[in-house]
Amino acid sequence: MFLLIIITLLTGVAGIGLGGLIGALLGGISKKVNAIILSFSAGTMISLICYELIEEAMESGLSLYMTAFIVLISSLAVCLLDYFIDSREGHTDDFIACEDCDEKGMSPNRMNTKMRTKKVVRQRSKALQLMLAGLMMAAAVAIHNIPEGMSIGAIYAREGLDSSLLVLLFTIILHNIPEGMAITSSLTSSGMDRLKAVGVAAVTGLPTTLGAIIGYLIGCSEDSLLPAFALAFAAGTLAYVVFGEILPQSIKQYSSRKTAYAAIIGFAIGLIIIGGHAH
Repeated sequence: MFLLIIITLLTGVAGIGLGGLIGALLGGISKKVNAIILSFSAGTMISLICYELIEEAMESGLSLYMTAFIVLISSLAVCLLDYFIDSREGHTDDFIACEDCDEKGMSPNRMNTKMRTKKVVRQRSKALQLMLAGLMMAAAVAIHNIPEGMSIGAIYAREGLDSSLLVLLFTIILHNIPEGMAITSSLTSSGMDRLKAVGVAAVTGLPTTLGAIIGYLIGCSEDSLLPAFALAFAAGTLAYVVFGEILPQSIKQYSSRKTAYAAIIGFAIGLIIIGGHAH
């Protein structure tokens, strides 16, 4: 358990904190590079879902239909959580292509018209909005880190610190970095001290440890089917993270064949690592 806590602290807190540090000191990385990194991590996660979590769940006693049902239910649960968070932030459930459209359902033309009618914008009010946006983003990231942590805990309970877990840890760190960068960028733009902004970003990784402990306790249960349920649940939550968050963000930032190649390469590398461990 102690090793699991250390691992998840490094994955969550250090991963997002590293992204925050990059955002605060270097101003971040280009959208193209960020999109390629996200696609690559998505590809490795897909291989992990298909050839580790689902396979292990079925080998642990779950039928094909029950496994598929749990994957759907768990992904739906995370989807509803994501929708609730977005609705609280004033976002729609669609991915808006125009980055300047910050208000729900507003087209670019209407947004420009509204902006033209505002002749005077107070700098203090704008800074407060950026501060609130950064804090809301931090809260959303923190909540989303719980199911990711549960996936780590479920695999650790079943396999220990094996290659499949290392793949998951690596991919989570990869997509935690852009999240940390986004949080710090909003907070520093509002006037917050860089060190404090990095600290806020790093704290959002703490729920990863909480989720890992929950996943581990379920995975270690004496009930023979609970570990299988935990693995299937982890597969569903990661599936939504991949197809509902990582890939759409990647495509939105850089719609190119390069991102597709990055996802395929990530899938192949993950498959080789997991397959090599299995054989």
